[in-house]
Amino acid sequence: MNKAAAILASTTVLFAGTTFYFWQKLDEREARVTTVQNASAPGSASAPADVSMRSSLPAAGKVAGATAPAASVASAAATATAAAGGTDAAREVMLPFAKDFLRQYDDPAQRVSLMQAARAGLESQYLRLKQKLKLDSAAYGQLLDLMAEEQLDRQANYFRCLVTPACDISKMPPPRDRSSDYLALLGADGYAQFTGYRSALPEWQAVVQLRGRLPESNYLKDADAERLLSALTAERERYTTESAQSGAKLRAWGNGTGLIWYSGDGGAEEQLSSAMQYSERMRQRAASVLNAEQLRAFVQIQDEMLANLATYLQSQQSKQG
Repeated sequence: MNKAAAILASTTVLFAGTTFYFWQKLDEREARVTTVQNASAPGSASAPADVSMRSSLPAAGKVAGATAPAASVASAAATATAAAGGTDAAREVMLPFAKDFLRQYDDPAQRVSLMQAARAGLESQYLRLKQKLKLDSAAYGQLLDLMAEEQLDRQANYFRCLVTPACDISKMPPPRDRSSDYLALLGADGYAQFTGYRSALPEWQAVVQLRGRLPESNYLKDADAERLLSALTAERERYTTESAQSGAKLRAWGNGTGLIWYSGDGGAEEQLSSAMQYSERMRQRAASVLNAEQLRAFVQIQDEMLANLATYLQSQQSKQG
């Protein structure tokens, strides 16, 4: 696996883990203020049952659900930006969550609870990989343990830097590399499929969200969902490779319905313009797989992400100004 792919896979792990913890804490805070009713992604009530796909990213429903407050969406933007590069504003937003996480992580008894929560989230996310690699329960359990430990270590590593003013998030030392553990468990071919699967989780999240918004009469079939996943992942890989070659400083932003990559160079307008260009590339690839109605739903998701990103970038520009 090349260096760019390794970095992307690591960023995906950190983003997914941090976002899972972040939403968990938001849920707890909001539960103390108001009664939270269960809500799924828009359109899911009329969509056909699809356990393997709908359960693969349980946090997605929370983020995109009708009850998710606007403030939470803005905070999720800060989380994603911090995970992909970091800003002082994002640091401020995440500081209380970082301290709370580290308090639990450093307590052996509470760390067990964190481990269980991380493992539960990963279990549904990687069910498709278990089936793909034909892993038995024991091997899958070992894989989940490895991923949960890695996720918590990466979160702790990131959060320790975040709570230390002198620590540069973009230059923080990496946590322990567990690639040899994965390789020993899965073998060379299985490890290659694992890293590819993990790096494509944001695109899979977008596919899950899309399926949740489509009516049963226009259901996105499994084969088409896989084709869409492949197309989106290939386009993202092409974009990140091109950006790396041009020397651009990439950032990622998401609100639970996928990720938008963009150049962190320049001001808010330049960054938003870069994000729009990336989104347009994804729309064009999606158009090669989806029919007109499905594409409209996909475009709506992209428009929502861009609108939220614009709000976030403008708010950061105002704070810096």
